[in-house]
Amino acid sequence: MKLRKTIALVLAAVMLICVFAGCGGTTPANNTPANNTPANDTPANNSSNDAPVESKHYPVTIDTFNYAKEPIKVTFEKTPEKVVCTNQTQTELMLYFGLDKYIAGMAYLDGAVRSDLQAQYDALKAAGKELTVKGYPSKEVVLALEPDFIFGWRSAFAEKSLGDVSEWHKLKTNTMILRCSNNTVGKRDLDAVLADIADIGAIFDIQDKTDKYIADAKEMIKKVDEKVASLDRAPYRAIIIEPGRDGTWYCWGSNTLTGNLVVKAGAEYGLPAGGDLSVEDIVKINPEVIIVDYMEEEGKTTAECEAAAIATVKDQAALAEVPAVANGKIMAVNLTDVYGGGIRMVPSVQAMFEFMYGK
Repeated sequence: MKLRKTIALVLAAVMLICVFAGCGGTTPANNTPANNTPANDTPANNSSNDAPVESKHYPVTIDTFNYAKEPIKVTFEKTPEKVVCTNQTQTELMLYFGLDKYIAGMAYLDGAVRSDLQAQYDALKAAGKELTVKGYPSKEVVLALEPDFIFGWRSAFAEKSLGDVSEWHKLKTNTMILRCSNNTVGKRDLDAVLADIADIGAIFDIQDKTDKYIADAKEMIKKVDEKVASLDRAPYRAIIIEPGRDGTWYCWGSNTLTGNLVVKAGAEYGLPAGGDLSVEDIVKINPEVIIVDYMEEEGKTTAECEAAAIATVKDQAALAEVPAVANGKIMAVNLTDVYGGGIRMVPSVQAMFEFMYGK
């Protein structure tokens, strides 16, 4: 009987100590502001003895699309841990915001990785996470990775590639398609690009980083707008084209993100609807600026690819009198800089403005 009373007294004392010491709610060490690790992340260096931490941030629901361009909603119950990026644009976006540790696979380079992100990319490549360099990985390869999130262009979810998003949702794999990839949404502009970045901030609980990027991007766009408004000349008539076959080009319409970027840079657009162009078509448009996009080719340097893209226009004798050719106003841009979305779009607007107006 005495022993039972003694044990009871000891237990009561321990409970009182816990109440006053705050045993009811601990703060995990990896959730400090300096670390900036989302509360429900499980970094590789966490001890297996760490108790799971519930996050008040989740669930998060985003608006995205399926392959048929139909709007859908996708809900994330926690931070994705195994992400497959189907294109360079998505990979660079993840690397830029320090989300390397979540990348399980990456694919499809259109050109050189941004120099400030190269070391991060190389580390992932060395770890075997580069699935393909050109083209999409097979459905079987991606399935083997057991991803919980596929971050892609719309074309990645064609039946001949990874299959529609609905197939992945049945496997508990979330998806997100960039709004401006493969003409997914109706209005394809910088607002749509920044909306994608805001979604990534919500999905990974890094709104502090993405909000800052968006604020800085809007400030950069505002400055370009102000410079365009103060021009002492009429806007240049411009087009942005992509070399095709047999001396033809595809012209991005101003109703695409790619064409819209040129308009945002201060140009009057020469072919709003876009379409295939012949030499005769370009002569009729009579552009004062021609921007040619290219994809880098294996075995060629960036400078060689740029020169080859410009040559598709410059070397056409029938275009010699077109103002853009006669005045040397031909600019080459990497396709990744002007297509699909991501972190390269806003700087590209500034670069094209500076090329046209030199300010």
